Amino acid sequence: MWLCAIALFTIHCSLFISCKTEDDTIVYKDSRRWVKKTVAVVAPLNDPIMKARLERTAEWMLQNLHNAQLHDTLCIDLKLEWYDEYGNDLKSLGERLANRDDLLAVIGPFDSDNVEQLAPYCQQTKKPLILPTATSETVIRRFAITSTGEGQQPFLWSLTETDVSLSELFMTYYANYLTLVGGKTISGTGATQAALYAPAGTYGQTFVEWAPFQANELGIGFKVCEQYADTTSFYQSLREYYNDIGSVVGASMDIAQFLVVQDVKQVYDISCIRCRWWGFEPEDYNDGIKPLIVIWSPVFYVLPNITDEAIANLGPLGSIMTDEYQGFSPYADPMTGFEMSYEARYNTKPTFAECKFYDALLLAAFASSYMEHHTNVDNLNNAIIDICTTDNLLSGHAWSEAGMELYLSALEQGELLGFKGASGPVQFDSQCYTAALNTTYVNWYFNEGKIYHRGYYSSSGNAQTGQTLASWNYLVKDAEKKFDNNYSKTIVPMTYPDLTSQYAVLVQGSNGWSNYRHEADVLSIYQMLKANGYSDDHIILITADDCANAPENKDAGTVRTDPNGKNLRQGAVIDYRNADLTPQDICNILKGVKTDKTPVVLPVDAGQNVLFFWSGHGRSAAINGINEMAWRDLSAGQGMTADLLAETLQSMADAHQFRQMLVCLEPCYSANMGQALEGIPGVLAICSSGPYEQSFADSWSNELGVWMCDRFSRNLIGHVTEFPNGTYRDLYLYCAQHTLGSHVGIYNYTNFGNLYTIGPKDFFVKNK
Repeated sequence: MWLCAIALFTIHCSLFISCKTEDDTIVYKDSRRWVKKTVAVVAPLNDPIMKARLERTAEWMLQNLHNAQLHDTLCIDLKLEWYDEYGNDLKSLGERLANRDDLLAVIGPFDSDNVEQLAPYCQQTKKPLILPTATSETVIRRFAITSTGEGQQPFLWSLTETDVSLSELFMTYYANYLTLVGGKTISGTGATQAALYAPAGTYGQTFVEWAPFQANELGIGFKVCEQYADTTSFYQSLREYYNDIGSVVGASMDIAQFLVVQDVKQVYDISCIRCRWWGFEPEDYNDGIKPLIVIWSPVFYVLPNITDEAIANLGPLGSIMTDEYQGFSPYADPMTGFEMSYEARYNTKPTFAECKFYDALLLAAFASSYMEHHTNVDNLNNAIIDICTTDNLLSGHAWSEAGMELYLSALEQGELLGFKGASGPVQFDSQCYTAALNTTYVNWYFNEGKIYHRGYYSSSGNAQTGQTLASWNYLVKDAEKKFDNNYSKTIVPMTYPDLTSQYAVLVQGSNGWSNYRHEADVLSIYQMLKANGYSDDHIILITADDCANAPENKDAGTVRTDPNGKNLRQGAVIDYRNADLTPQDICNILKGVKTDKTPVVLPVDAGQNVLFFWSGHGRSAAINGINEMAWRDLSAGQGMTADLLAETLQSMADAHQFRQMLVCLEPCYSANMGQALEGIPGVLAICSSGPYEQSFADSWSNELGVWMCDRFSRNLIGHVTEFPNGTYRDLYLYCAQHTLGSHVGIYNYTNFGNLYTIGPKDFFVKNK
């Protein structure tokens, strides 16, 4: 998927470049009319370096815009109001800006965590919110899917693909690196010992959630995958990791770290940690030991906005210690010529933020001009859609003065050209509009205190080809091939007693309003079973039951998996509130052990099929120290552990308490639970996610402020409902290809049956 763009290039004259001679004269229109438009810029002004860079970038762009319009009859006079995203109460600021009729748009915030605070206010009034550098998958997807569709108006315009794309890039780069350093394949190397560290918050969350999924696709496994709360804990964890992998120094040449950091100082600090691990002090660092320290357990950094000034601030030792370290950042497509022009103008390279900020100003100006020329377009959001979805292939780089002039002149004459800005094409997803389709990434490295570029990458090869899906719509590749490689068609049929009855035990392991989706998913399974003939005395329903009548519920008395869906709480007969139970009580319910706390239990019947569904949060030994499905808000170790579940089901199998059991597990890292069930006869586990992977929520409700369901459950229920006679292979392929962001898995099939010939009907549809 990732193709390298040309690193060394020649900028040719394009559509928007025209040669001028000394005899050229500029004709100024006597009837020229200037229309003032005000844009609020919410930016990281607390950083003196970034503040100075953004201000000079804005000055350059606005001067180009002014000069480019001197031939036109209608001109946009763009005025900027600056606000510090770290020096304001963003909720209060967002409310003020969103309700100002005199404000054309808001550009920023630049930080994903800050977008999460300000965006809801712009969403309420549909104030255009243009995001230069926000790359959190959760934030962008949340506002994309709740702001578009029938009756909705998009308002958020993200100019950078989410970090799902960047995560995939460095995973792929590492896989290629292993091949280049010795013709090695992933298998048999230290790849299963890799580490990923990302900062706490919504920004780092994307990497921690998506990298394991993508690494799984490439055959890479993580020893560590975590978010760090502060630099102290980050560095301590890194030291422990080095001590652990250092026991096999030779192999560690292949063991990578992917470190998402926030400033160049962290690169320097980590270099010092690595130096001391080898027994040297930073002051002793020299060209003789540098290759060993840099190449050993190679580091791939993610650092969005690096500057020569920041490196210089580290001093001479900082320049030496950061030498030869490399990483990745979103950037500008070099073919636009913006990087070259910027470097010639300011004697340094632009940052990612400056490239995208320039385009954010362009987008506001161009959409505003379009709206002034088309009186039928009544708001900037619709204008942005029009100028960024044109089918006109005639286009050029419209960021320079000459480029702007031709673009705006064409617009004034009624012609809409393709829009390419400083960083490349400005295009948005055709389904949700708000997500950027094209981002170029640069592989940078430090050398003698300066930043250099090794190559440029994009998901479309050259950042010129539009895609139809946002980056979070990342499909599992070759699902059918993988299934056929992993599961046999010729398994010996299992011998089971005749089917006598069917039961279901449905468990919500979480509680609280924020976990609305878990209660909704359990109730959704319940309602499906009732519709398929199950009676309440054959369903044991265990939920928190705290959402329908929660004070936060503006749709009082209801629980839904979709804003327009049916009320799943209506008519539901709940056997237990999970506040009254423990995981051991769940085990008693499964094993048919009646106690004062568990009067309703499964019967003991060797001919019964049992569906066991669990929705909630999960933990992984590699990340949280233990493999378990969490129980309510209790700490690690107090949930349904993999060992406890396995012991319970093995005990039931030994006592012939069921004919078959289908275990469907929704929590994060649920593969760890499924793997623990291997070897138990009559049990099949279908799990939502791999051992390092998140299980993603779906369908955000802006009105309620919660996710309404989980992707895996939605797909499971949807397929079984539409194809009740389908095989397990059919169910797997559907879930695998539609449960975006995690790998659905099936476990213990050799002790259950042939997945090609049998299906789950006897668990979901009552046998008449």
